[in-house]
Amino acid sequence: MSRLSWSLRRPALLLLLLAAGSILLAACSGRIANTNWAGLSSDGKRVYLAFGPRVLAYNPETESQDWIYPAENGSVQFYSAPSADEGRVIFGDYGQAGGFLSPKVTVSIYSLENVESGTPTELWKNSESATDKIVAPPLQVEDRVYVGTADNHVLALDVNDGTELWDFETGHAVWGQPSYRNGTLYVASMDWSVYAINADTGDKIWETKLGGALPSKPVLGDDLLYVSSFDGNVHALDIFSGEERWAAPATDWVWGAAALADGTIYYSDIKGNIFAADALTGEQKWTIATGALIQSTPVVVGETLYIASQTNSDSPAGALSAYSTADGTEIWTNTTTAPLLATPVLVGDNTIVVGMQNADTLLIGFDLATGQELWQYQLPEEAN
Repeated sequence: MSRLSWSLRRPALLLLLLAAGSILLAACSGRIANTNWAGLSSDGKRVYLAFGPRVLAYNPETESQDWIYPAENGSVQFYSAPSADEGRVIFGDYGQAGGFLSPKVTVSIYSLENVESGTPTELWKNSESATDKIVAPPLQVEDRVYVGTADNHVLALDVNDGTELWDFETGHAVWGQPSYRNGTLYVASMDWSVYAINADTGDKIWETKLGGALPSKPVLGDDLLYVSSFDGNVHALDIFSGEERWAAPATDWVWGAAALADGTIYYSDIKGNIFAADALTGEQKWTIATGALIQSTPVVVGETLYIASQTNSDSPAGALSAYSTADGTEIWTNTTTAPLLATPVLVGDNTIVVGMQNADTLLIGFDLATGQELWQYQLPEEAN
């Protein structure tokens, strides 16, 4: 079951339109059995990709794969964007059925040694704490890792051995990575609520109910917390009390998180509209319509806004586009042969990377300034 498997009170036609990208990924690839889109992350030097049967680290500087996990394909699938920090890479899986005699699904969270090459050592594996798939990227903070699960929980684990420290229950799945500041964890849930949780104890500090499901990471400003919602708004909440200060509207679902830069939030909706709004008031500065389908988070670098999208057509493809943060003027756009559903990541000083997960290409690096394609990474043959 994918992140698009239920409509959340929206018309079925719109759900099918969104699901087209995931269906295409399965149809395009004879070598990856896709049930979701790839999880993409970066530590600024390497790119990490969970693309179904495997998780890998890719080095753009050498244009080579540093490592891949597991050593051979198994029955478990990985789509949670890996969290790389302090020599560790942590991620979760989609679960593995126990078989006819053991119908229980086993869901695991993994910590690997982030090696330079070869096969990474498994530091620990927790197969007890979660009972449904891991969609949200884990968040590592000092000696803990925080994991949101599809079985309606937020878990705090010891980062060194995977021991469960506390468990907080929400009303529905958690798809977005938690955010952290000064001992408080902020979590957006598909139950329409935002939670502030004591990061040490797992105790709830406050909860705010909004008007729709919340699929992405909360974004921390100085005193405001920005939350994207399927109710067609980005909501700004007081970070200390959870009180809503304002809501900036879109025209449809806002799937990706907002991007905050220089007093402005940038966000997009699934109909392909991009918005810029004042971060303190929510007042709209500009909006443009792209005609694409957008569910990724905008990426801001300097005075440029980057958006990954999928085409709205019978044969969906993808596009990475750059826009001026001043007024939304398009600077460049580059098309891809498969939809771009994951948020792009930055590596080095001049490269933005997209994950595609089709039969020919997993990763493409583009020049930030010009959009020129710098390199491609092909699907490894051993991942068949």
